[in-house]
Amino acid sequence: MAHPTWSSWTIDPLVIALVVAAAWLYASAYRRAARHAGNRRPGVGHWLPYSLGLTLVAVALMSPLDGIGDGYLLSAHMLQHILLQDVAPALIVLGLRAPILPLGLGKWGLRQVAPGGTLGKLIAFVTRPWVALPAWALATWVWSVPSIFDYSAAHPVVHALEHGTLFYTGLAMWWLIIDPLPSARRVPGPRRLAYLGFTRLASAFVCVPLTWLSHPEYSRYVAAPHVYGISAITDQHLAGAGMCFLEFLILGIAMAATFLNFLARDEKLADAQDRIGGELPAR
Repeated sequence: MAHPTWSSWTIDPLVIALVVAAAWLYASAYRRAARHAGNRRPGVGHWLPYSLGLTLVAVALMSPLDGIGDGYLLSAHMLQHILLQDVAPALIVLGLRAPILPLGLGKWGLRQVAPGGTLGKLIAFVTRPWVALPAWALATWVWSVPSIFDYSAAHPVVHALEHGTLFYTGLAMWWLIIDPLPSARRVPGPRRLAYLGFTRLASAFVCVPLTWLSHPEYSRYVAAPHVYGISAITDQHLAGAGMCFLEFLILGIAMAATFLNFLARDEKLADAQDRIGGELPAR
């Protein structure tokens, strides 16, 4: 049986339909928000991350990562999980932040996401710190248990459940941290970084052992044909090291973005104080 190559892409009609539907809904919301946002119109900082997020979902599910990760390379499978749980959800939520939400929604949508609406209540619950953060950590840990990981890779329905769990817990976690909707519970930046730091610590319990263990833990990948010139233990080390690198790269980018945001806020405050001072009459 021929093994998948790095140029082997699959066509999944369901994935394509979902991505196209999500892109169409976003385009509609973007146009509506642009009409009503005035001077705070959405721009490249909104549509670019959202587009990249949808693209990465498609890449994770239809690129060679899927076929190679299913039964040949643990490192490819772990990279697929990071794209689905961490990178794509973060970009999608970034693309949804104000003014896309709520100005891009129609009346029905606004009623749904309002604090008393059906979706509003659900979003408020699943994005509470004591729900979103433990759910993200549990999804990371449970689906990384070798026996569960191997079983999932061998059973398509369980595999789809695994991917859905990773994606939606990632979406809830990033929604908590980015908070794209105007909210009365606006969380200070340092606390958001603490939340993100917790998730990086949780992922370290998976990636650090994989990087340093001297024996392979995932029997499916030990028994797999080693057609890519990588041994099972080297593949496991690459999976752990790659996961650690990407997880902490995300933390570093978030810390830099928060620091720059602090600087921008300080500059705006200083400018406002200068204007006020210039308008005061001399004594």
